[in-house]
Amino acid sequence: MTGLNTEELKQLLVGAESATAEQLQDIEKEARTSGISFEEALLGRKLMKESQLAKLIAQVNNWKFVHLKNEAVDQAVLKLVPEEMAKKQNVLAFGKDENGVKVAMADPTDVRLVHLLEKRLGKMVVYYATEADIALKFSSYKSSINDALEQIVVQQNKEVKQGVAKESTTVQIVDLLLERAYDSGTSDIHIEPYEDNTKVRFRIDGVMNDIITLPKKVHELIIARIKVMAKLRTDEHQVPQDGKLVFEFGGDDVDVRVSIVPTTKGENTVMRLLGEKANQFSLQDLGMSDDDFHKLKAAIAKPWGLILTTGPTGSGKTTSLYSVLKVLNNSEVNIATIEDPVEYNIDGITQIQVNPRAELTFASGLRSIVRQDPNIIMVGEIRDKETANIAVNSAMTGHLVLSSLHTNDAPTTIPRMLDMDVDPFLIASTLNISIAQRLLRKICSSCIKSEVKTPEALSAQFPISMLEAMAQGGDKITVYKGVGCKACNGTGYMGRTGVFEVMEIDETIRQLIMKNASAEEIKVQAVKNGMRTMFEDARDKVLNGVTTLEEMVRVVKG
Repeated sequence: MTGLNTEELKQLLVGAESATAEQLQDIEKEARTSGISFEEALLGRKLMKESQLAKLIAQVNNWKFVHLKNEAVDQAVLKLVPEEMAKKQNVLAFGKDENGVKVAMADPTDVRLVHLLEKRLGKMVVYYATEADIALKFSSYKSSINDALEQIVVQQNKEVKQGVAKESTTVQIVDLLLERAYDSGTSDIHIEPYEDNTKVRFRIDGVMNDIITLPKKVHELIIARIKVMAKLRTDEHQVPQDGKLVFEFGGDDVDVRVSIVPTTKGENTVMRLLGEKANQFSLQDLGMSDDDFHKLKAAIAKPWGLILTTGPTGSGKTTSLYSVLKVLNNSEVNIATIEDPVEYNIDGITQIQVNPRAELTFASGLRSIVRQDPNIIMVGEIRDKETANIAVNSAMTGHLVLSSLHTNDAPTTIPRMLDMDVDPFLIASTLNISIAQRLLRKICSSCIKSEVKTPEALSAQFPISMLEAMAQGGDKITVYKGVGCKACNGTGYMGRTGVFEVMEIDETIRQLIMKNASAEEIKVQAVKNGMRTMFEDARDKVLNGVTTLEEMVRVVKG
């Protein structure tokens, strides 16, 4: 990364409360000892993201800054700088306006390169971007996945007809699927067999997208290749198989979880991509408001107790738990986890993978962890009475325990724990905070548009009671949506954000728990105590242009 005066950077970091003076002294010492730059050591501590540091560097040097992830790349402009030159020089031509061609550079101080680009492009505007940000956009040089796959499939069809089908063609198909999935921020690749063909779908931002339809005859070849990569049995077609593979892309190792299930039309395969990105997020990056974040910080500052995240599958519970662990992880505490599966590896934490074949369950693993002298324990999920009671008793005996449950909202956590035969007194004594959450797609920042509407004008699509709550006593609502562009592949959405409901357990809530109060009674009291409901959090995100009304209704449902 292009640097700047270290002292000036330290002053900026302390002023922005991104780090303390003591932390910066430790980082400087680490940089000298390890022979790396101050910026690299700073990023290694994960006190801030690379894009945040880059923005500071641009600010001090008076450079224009661009975060290319949020930019739509103009294909005609992109090709003004050949791909080979772009990769060699860490530059990218991404747009054009009346001021000239917009060029992102990893080092705007490279005068020789600036002159070279001016000769090629004429009038141009230089922006500063990180090397990693520029590298991610190199995929824009590639043809669409449909075009690329169709070329490979045409070649494979020729080989099949000639009786000389090559394994290398199947390898290319699987590699291309993994590469393009990673490029597009896909969480899951679905390879689904039908009577006459095979469909490939990507789950992007929580929504399934049709990618391509392949000839049925290549299905078994693709599945066989995936089985080889995941070290599964290639001769077994009648029982489910689960495995894991590591795919190298752009210098990063991407863990991929593989699930293969036999169906009447062939083996259905789902590959889940597990990158390191979630491990770098803070809870505020995930969409938690400042008020809710401060409540959570107070809860995790306690030396013991229970912290629960709740929500359906795919609502971001695990990511939130990892984000809390990131805050808690330091050399003064011993942290251990029991997970199914271990999704992200974290340095400095003992992580245990559930293995039913070896009789290593959440309950048995939790019992073993307690004997390992931990300060903090994370249980991936509380699924049964035994795990619930061990977790609560661990919290009672001086451990900070983090876990997740499947409930609809934060107050329903209490009846769910009671259903698992946990004593009301133990719940009241140990539960510090309950966090319910969902994930909403964010509006694409490259094509966002706003429109002022009356509740009546929107009432054909949305419940009038919800619209009146959105209007907050007024007669107009400003709604936002993405109209669709290249950056978001025409969807109008890019990325996701969390909506949260954070319920602190204070004395009033404890008294209700002891009385076996209903979830509704607990919710009424929690709202009196200042809890913002998930609906209110989602409403604010709609009114602030973070997401759309449609997305709010789809996920939160008022």
